[in-house]
Amino acid sequence: MKRDGAGREGARRPGLRIAGSRLTGRAGILALALCAVMVTIAYPLQQYLAQRSQISALNAHNAATAQQVAQLQAELAKWSDPAYVAIQARERLHYVKPGEIGFIVPNPSADSEPLGMPTPTSSQPWYDRLWSTVKSPSATPSPTQ
Repeated sequence: MKRDGAGREGARRPGLRIAGSRLTGRAGILALALCAVMVTIAYPLQQYLAQRSQISALNAHNAATAQQVAQLQAELAKWSDPAYVAIQARERLHYVKPGEIGFIVPNPSADSEPLGMPTPTSSQPWYDRLWSTVKSPSATPSPTQ
């Protein structure tokens, strides 16, 4: 016995759907409700996360400021000691006590050039610089009056 196309349609179960069929009404309402909940929660959640990161940044800034305040208070405590003030005046301002003779020794390592010997400012030899002024006189610096 051979069944035709009409028999196959009747053999299908009524609850099964073909893959290309549309969603049921309940599934559509559920999807719409989930989308509405997600849209409703998205902005407050984003604001909450932004505020949490801002709070953590401010806490880090407060900790750094508190550390700086502690350092400054320690420095203030040092400056309240008269002996520390006297030491700083001697070192920084070259103060001497009455009856002492003060000497200032120049630091030879501070200068990069030996005394009396200027350091060349250009990597070109002097004759190249001279020849460049002969070739183009506009390159020479104007004398100051």
